[in-house]
Amino acid sequence: MAELRGVVERFVASAVEPAVLDSGEEPLRLVPDHWSLSEWNGRLVLQAWDTRRNLVRKVTGLGVQKRDRIGLLVERFPKTQGELQIADLAAPLGREWERKGSRAAFRERFSLMLAREFPDWRLEEISSEPNLEESLSPSYVRAMLRKGSAAMAVLGAPPECGDFAGVVPFGVIWLDYVRRREKTLTVGCLLLFRPIRQEREVAARAAVLGPQALCHLYVFDEKGRCGAVEFADAGNVESTLPPARQPMHPNTEPPAFPDMPEVERVDQSDGSISFRVKGLEFARWNVGKLTCGVGRRSRCSMADLVAMARELTRVRSGEAEDRQHPLYLQYPEGWLEAEIRQDPGLVDATLLRGPVYGQVPVLGGSDRGIIDLLGVDHEGRLVVIEVKAAADPRLPFQAIDYWLRVRKHLFAGDFERLGYFAGVVLRRESPRILLVAPALEFHSTSETVIGALQREIEIMRIGLAADWRKGLRVMFRLRGAEHPQ
Repeated sequence: MAELRGVVERFVASAVEPAVLDSGEEPLRLVPDHWSLSEWNGRLVLQAWDTRRNLVRKVTGLGVQKRDRIGLLVERFPKTQGELQIADLAAPLGREWERKGSRAAFRERFSLMLAREFPDWRLEEISSEPNLEESLSPSYVRAMLRKGSAAMAVLGAPPECGDFAGVVPFGVIWLDYVRRREKTLTVGCLLLFRPIRQEREVAARAAVLGPQALCHLYVFDEKGRCGAVEFADAGNVESTLPPARQPMHPNTEPPAFPDMPEVERVDQSDGSISFRVKGLEFARWNVGKLTCGVGRRSRCSMADLVAMARELTRVRSGEAEDRQHPLYLQYPEGWLEAEIRQDPGLVDATLLRGPVYGQVPVLGGSDRGIIDLLGVDHEGRLVVIEVKAAADPRLPFQAIDYWLRVRKHLFAGDFERLGYFAGVVLRRESPRILLVAPALEFHSTSETVIGALQREIEIMRIGLAADWRKGLRVMFRLRGAEHPQ
């Protein structure tokens, strides 16, 4: 017993963030004065506690021992054998163990939620394990409820989820998978669960699903209490539409720039001017101050600006010799954006050459790795252009997020009032959506996700040749959920 106790105490003392990992529970950190090892009736007893939990286990032996974790054989109540681990969460795999522990704990709570909310239905399965072949994300808990020959697909977002709105596209993917797999059942609808106060964007997305993807939204609180959400109550999107161009401060026009056609000058809604090469910003002029740099910015002279522009022009070229150069590979969406801005007609012949606006209305949150452009066609109909350089199953709904905001401001007359599309009479008709990406980078679930949307939403996928950095060549145009030939 003394040897066993010594192994545990030495490991905890050497670990940076020691924690108990017990199946189906969140990691319980071992902090001073909140854990103990004691002897009782000839057995070693481990106890750990925090403000919410109190864990007590009789330790009967050692399991696997590694540098970053040790296994303990324990006796659970009532006298059943089991195993838990003490791990260092600061170790390279520590965060992954923490995530797995949190997912397992939420999975247990989610099972109880479903049992309370749907007492007449049997929980047929529940999992948060990844399934890359079917694009089933481990970020969410998947379940299926069954009653006779009827079934419902269920997806839940845990409180620590980094992408709550992702429950909609991944829920659609799960619904499709269950329907294909369970051929003898009628899988009638999709149930989506997410934490309370996080339902607005999910409701807005779910509201545009068609009848083929009947969806119900629920929220839950920290105590596991659930409630249904009406889309009309929570589906109003929030967005900010700044004036098309803030006036410059007096005497703050940027200095004359040498004749370098590769350098793009993009006016920003805050009155500043962004200087870019193939979409990569390297300088900004704002209220008489010029700053330069890719990433870290500092004050600079026009000579610095010109030198940097020439270097970027050399590196970010479709004919560049070094195609592994970090600046060649950096921000591919921006490069695609620059090509589209230069001539929108290359992706859709109905588009006016200009103006093309970027990131208006403003979407909150961090960089989504995606470019939102807004143009207009020859008939005055707005066109949302979503640009993505890498495969992502969320792309159609990222476009929907932007489309909802554009539509809201269009019908409110905000674009004309704030100076957008001067001289163009805008049609009061829902915008079209263009999803633009390299042809091989459309995700395999694109047809499934787009096919779940209301038929009235006009979406076209435009696939570009793999060498798009040398110029845009369209390989296919697909309407809605059409499959490529």
